[in-house]
Amino acid sequence: MQTQNQHLLQQVADRDDFNIKLVSDSVKMKQAYGSLLSEKHMLQKQLQHINSSLESSKLKITGGEEQMKAYVAQAMKSSSENRHLAISLERTMLELSDTAEKEYKCLRSTAGSAEKEYEINQKKLAELKMELEHERSERRKLEKEYEEVKNEVMELTSENEETTVQKLQDEIKECKAILKCGVCFDRPKEVVITKCFHLFCSPCIQRNLEIRHRKCPGCGTPFGQNDVREVKI
Repeated sequence: MQTQNQHLLQQVADRDDFNIKLVSDSVKMKQAYGSLLSEKHMLQKQLQHINSSLESSKLKITGGEEQMKAYVAQAMKSSSENRHLAISLERTMLELSDTAEKEYKCLRSTAGSAEKEYEINQKKLAELKMELEHERSERRKLEKEYEEVKNEVMELTSENEETTVQKLQDEIKECKAILKCGVCFDRPKEVVITKCFHLFCSPCIQRNLEIRHRKCPGCGTPFGQNDVREVKI
């Protein structure tokens, strides 16, 4: 009897170890799932930051393009004015007397100022083009980074999260199935038949004893009242 009890206790201890391992594995999977969720949230924040940078870059490019259009219009206007001034100078030289020579010099000075202004506008236009090209380059980099982060988030969402959740749910179902009575599939296992070491709930085994159907529901091994022992799982 002592040997039988020791064997029974060893079986129960083994089952306890197995159940503890199942619970431990379930906890580890939940922790891994939490870590994946944290990584997903971090990537989503990074994605939002990149979106904000893209919007800011778009606004800068739009403003720069408007400014460039203004410089181009101003440069064209200055060029047109220069042509008109040159024509006026030629006419003045042919038609006016010495008194008109002073007006010629004044017009010449005005033309020189307009030419300098035109050169300044051209320089500003070149600088603006360089700045716009830099902004476009930065935008392309941000768009590439955005796509990479977006794909990573989608991959986490579509693969890792669903796989992890399904695996956790399957393991939880397996744990619950192991701890439930194999006859009623409702109540927890409370007693063990020492002849075969199969576990069931107490009401199911007591019902078999009462109707004198004294065979293990799992393997059919005959047993008596003295072969039924309570266990705690």
